[in-house]
Amino acid sequence: MKRIASLFLIVTLFYNVMGYYLMFAYQEEQAWVSSMEKKHDSEFQVIKLNATLYSFIEDTDFEYVNEDVVINNKSYHIFKKRIQNNILSLYYLRNSHQDAISQDLKDIVDNQLFNGSSSKESPVKKLLKSFLKDYVANTAVCVDFSPKTAVLSSEPIIMPNQALDSGYISVSYSPPDFV
Repeated sequence: MKRIASLFLIVTLFYNVMGYYLMFAYQEEQAWVSSMEKKHDSEFQVIKLNATLYSFIEDTDFEYVNEDVVINNKSYHIFKKRIQNNILSLYYLRNSHQDAISQDLKDIVDNQLFNGSSSKESPVKKLLKSFLKDYVANTAVCVDFSPKTAVLSSEPIIMPNQALDSGYISVSYSPPDFV
């Protein structure tokens, strides 16, 4: 029974570590997408495809698509599409961030769990070392109150649901205990 419980906990820990990386990778990708959407149309790369089907397609204005496409192990992000004169124009950019994330996840799985090296460390110990670096935060904050230096502030973390959290500012450390 203990073995089954420990195996379940190790699998759950591994699942949470992967989810941790994927969640922050998704947030970074969405920040990149929102910054790229502000670019002018001439800065995008364009693929023009013949859209002749069995019926005539009406011309459309730009439509935001916001999709990822993988072609030959390279990730592309399609921002806009437009149909004009039966030609489908896809406005895209190369998404090297997604390529790096997928390569990092592949390296984590290969190196930490299935590494064939002669290291005496077990895969669980390697996983716990990376777990400590990622999950145990160093929350030491040093603020200098001398009049000569200006206090540097960071921009608040932008959450995807801004309409719900519009009155709150996210900080990277917890509030002090007043007990």
